[in-house]
Amino acid sequence: MLVHSQAIKALSPADYLIIEQEHKLLEQYLENLRDACACSKTIQPPDCQQCNHEKQASCQGRLPSFLFHILDLASKHFQHEETIMLNRPHVTEDYEYFRAHRQAHKAIIDQLYVLSDECLALRSKGNTPEIFNQFYHQLIALFEAHDQDFDDPFIKSTTHEQKKD
Repeated sequence: MLVHSQAIKALSPADYLIIEQEHKLLEQYLENLRDACACSKTIQPPDCQQCNHEKQASCQGRLPSFLFHILDLASKHFQHEETIMLNRPHVTEDYEYFRAHRQAHKAIIDQLYVLSDECLALRSKGNTPEIFNQFYHQLIALFEAHDQDFDDPFIKSTTHEQKKD
Protein backbone atom coordinates (compact mmCIF):
# COMPACT_ATOMS: atom_id res chain seq x y z
CA MET A 1 0.00 0.00 0.00
CA LEU A 2 3.05 2.30 0.00
CA VAL A 3 2.62 3.33 -3.64
CA HIS A 4 -1.07 3.88 -3.00
CA SER A 5 -0.30 6.03 0.05
CA GLN A 6 2.04 8.18 -2.03
CA ALA A 7 -0.46 8.46 -4.86
CA ILE A 8 -3.34 9.73 -2.69
CA LYS A 9 -1.32 12.82 -1.85
CA ALA A 10 -2.14 14.05 -5.37
CA LEU A 11 -5.83 14.46 -4.50
CA SER A 12 -7.42 17.75 -3.49
CA PRO A 13 -6.96 18.52 0.23
CA ALA A 14 -10.59 17.67 1.10
CA ASP A 15 -10.58 14.43 -0.89
CA TYR A 16 -7.18 13.52 0.49
CA LEU A 17 -8.44 13.96 4.06
CA ILE A 18 -11.44 11.68 3.50
CA ILE A 19 -9.40 8.92 1.84
CA GLU A 20 -6.54 9.23 4.33
CA GLN A 21 -8.91 8.94 7.31
CA GLU A 22 -10.62 5.92 5.82
CA HIS A 23 -7.31 4.25 5.05
CA LYS A 24 -6.25 4.80 8.66
CA LEU A 25 -9.50 3.19 9.81
CA LEU A 26 -8.87 0.25 7.50
CA GLU A 27 -5.28 -0.12 8.70
CA GLN A 28 -6.46 -0.02 12.32
CA TYR A 29 -9.14 -2.58 11.52
CA LEU A 30 -6.55 -4.89 9.95
CA GLU A 31 -4.25 -4.52 12.98
CA ASN A 32 -7.13 -5.27 15.31
CA LEU A 33 -8.13 -8.27 13.21
CA ARG A 34 -4.56 -9.57 13.18
CA ASP A 35 -4.37 -9.20 16.98
CA ALA A 36 -7.94 -10.23 17.80
CA CYS A 37 -7.02 -13.71 18.84
CA ALA A 38 -3.80 -14.11 20.81
CA CYS A 39 -3.06 -17.34 18.99
CA SER A 40 -3.65 -15.96 15.49
CA LYS A 41 -0.32 -14.07 15.52
CA THR A 42 1.76 -17.21 15.74
CA ILE A 43 3.29 -18.58 12.55
CA GLN A 44 1.32 -21.80 12.87
CA PRO A 45 -1.78 -21.03 14.93
CA PRO A 46 -2.48 -23.71 17.51
CA ASP A 47 -5.80 -25.41 17.84
CA CYS A 48 -8.25 -23.61 20.13
CA GLN A 49 -8.20 -26.58 22.46
CA GLN A 50 -4.97 -25.19 23.93
CA CYS A 51 -6.83 -22.05 25.13
CA ASN A 52 -9.07 -21.99 28.17
CA HIS A 53 -12.82 -21.79 27.70
CA GLU A 54 -12.96 -18.02 28.31
CA LYS A 55 -10.34 -17.27 25.63
CA GLN A 56 -12.10 -19.54 23.16
CA ALA A 57 -15.45 -17.90 23.83
CA SER A 58 -13.95 -14.42 23.52
CA CYS A 59 -12.31 -15.13 20.16
CA GLN A 60 -15.36 -16.90 18.77
CA GLY A 61 -17.63 -14.11 20.00
CA ARG A 62 -15.55 -11.35 18.41
CA LEU A 63 -15.42 -12.95 14.98
CA PRO A 64 -18.92 -11.91 13.76
CA SER A 65 -18.32 -8.27 14.70
CA PHE A 66 -15.10 -8.25 12.67
CA LEU A 67 -16.86 -9.80 9.70
CA PHE A 68 -19.70 -7.29 9.70
CA HIS A 69 -17.50 -4.29 10.49
CA ILE A 70 -15.36 -4.76 7.38
CA LEU A 71 -18.48 -4.77 5.23
CA ASP A 72 -19.50 -1.43 6.72
CA LEU A 73 -16.00 0.08 6.40
CA ALA A 74 -15.54 -1.07 2.82
CA SER A 75 -19.02 0.01 1.71
CA LYS A 76 -18.59 3.53 3.08
CA HIS A 77 -15.09 3.86 1.66
CA PHE A 78 -16.15 2.71 -1.79
CA GLN A 79 -19.08 5.11 -1.76
CA HIS A 80 -16.77 8.03 -0.86
CA GLU A 81 -14.24 6.96 -3.46
CA GLU A 82 -16.88 6.82 -6.19
CA THR A 83 -18.18 10.25 -5.21
CA ILE A 84 -14.66 11.66 -5.43
CA MET A 85 -14.19 10.04 -8.83
CA LEU A 86 -17.45 11.50 -10.13
CA ASN A 87 -16.32 14.96 -9.02
CA ARG A 88 -13.29 14.73 -11.31
CA PRO A 89 -13.47 16.53 -14.66
CA HIS A 90 -14.70 14.32 -17.50
CA VAL A 91 -15.71 11.43 -15.20
CA THR A 92 -19.34 10.37 -15.45
CA GLU A 93 -21.23 7.23 -14.54
CA ASP A 94 -20.95 6.25 -18.20
CA TYR A 95 -17.16 6.55 -18.20
CA GLU A 96 -15.82 3.05 -18.86
CA TYR A 97 -13.09 3.20 -16.21
CA PHE A 98 -15.57 4.43 -13.59
CA ARG A 99 -18.00 1.61 -14.41
CA ALA A 100 -15.18 -0.95 -14.14
CA HIS A 101 -14.02 0.53 -10.85
CA ARG A 102 -17.56 0.52 -9.44
CA GLN A 103 -17.98 -3.08 -10.59
CA ALA A 104 -14.73 -3.98 -8.83
CA HIS A 105 -16.10 -2.42 -5.63
CA LYS A 106 -19.27 -4.48 -5.97
CA ALA A 107 -17.19 -7.62 -6.55
CA ILE A 108 -15.16 -6.93 -3.40
CA ILE A 109 -18.31 -6.45 -1.33
CA ASP A 110 -19.68 -9.69 -2.77
CA GLN A 111 -16.41 -11.45 -1.89
CA LEU A 112 -16.55 -10.01 1.63
CA TYR A 113 -20.02 -11.51 2.09
CA VAL A 114 -18.77 -14.88 0.85
CA LEU A 115 -15.71 -14.73 3.13
CA SER A 116 -17.89 -13.75 6.07
CA ASP A 117 -20.26 -16.62 5.45
CA GLU A 118 -17.34 -19.04 5.14
CA CYS A 119 -15.78 -17.78 8.37
CA LEU A 120 -19.06 -18.04 10.26
CA ALA A 121 -19.54 -21.59 8.98
CA LEU A 122 -16.01 -22.53 10.07
CA ARG A 123 -16.49 -21.00 13.52
CA SER A 124 -18.55 -23.96 14.70
CA LYS A 125 -15.72 -26.32 13.78
CA GLY A 126 -13.26 -24.60 16.12
CA ASN A 127 -9.74 -23.35 15.41
CA THR A 128 -10.78 -19.71 15.55
CA PRO A 129 -7.17 -18.44 15.38
CA GLU A 130 -6.80 -20.02 11.94
CA ILE A 131 -10.06 -18.39 10.80
CA PHE A 132 -8.86 -14.95 11.95
CA ASN A 133 -5.48 -15.54 10.32
CA GLN A 134 -6.94 -16.65 6.99
CA PHE A 135 -9.48 -13.82 6.93
CA TYR A 136 -6.73 -11.28 7.66
CA HIS A 137 -4.53 -12.54 4.82
CA GLN A 138 -7.45 -12.77 2.38
CA LEU A 139 -8.41 -9.17 3.13
CA ILE A 140 -4.86 -7.94 2.64
CA ALA A 141 -4.67 -9.68 -0.74
CA LEU A 142 -8.10 -8.43 -1.81
CA PHE A 143 -7.41 -4.78 -0.98
CA GLU A 144 -3.86 -4.76 -2.34
CA ALA A 145 -5.06 -6.19 -5.65
CA HIS A 146 -7.75 -3.51 -5.85
CA ASP A 147 -5.25 -0.76 -5.07
CA GLN A 148 -2.90 -1.91 -7.80
CA ASP A 149 -5.61 -2.48 -10.41
CA PHE A 150 -7.81 0.56 -9.82
CA ASP A 151 -6.99 3.02 -7.06
CA ASP A 152 -3.37 3.75 -7.91
CA PRO A 153 -4.02 4.34 -11.64
CA PHE A 154 -7.02 6.58 -10.90
CA ILE A 155 -5.24 8.62 -8.27
CA LYS A 156 -2.20 9.02 -10.49
CA SER A 157 -4.50 10.25 -13.26
CA THR A 158 -5.63 13.09 -10.99
CA THR A 159 -2.06 14.37 -11.04
CA HIS A 160 -2.18 14.60 -14.83
CA GLU A 161 -5.56 16.39 -14.69
CA GLN A 162 -4.21 18.93 -12.18
CA LYS A 163 -1.20 19.66 -14.43
CA LYS A 164 -3.53 20.30 -17.40
CA ASP A 165 -5.70 22.76 -15.41
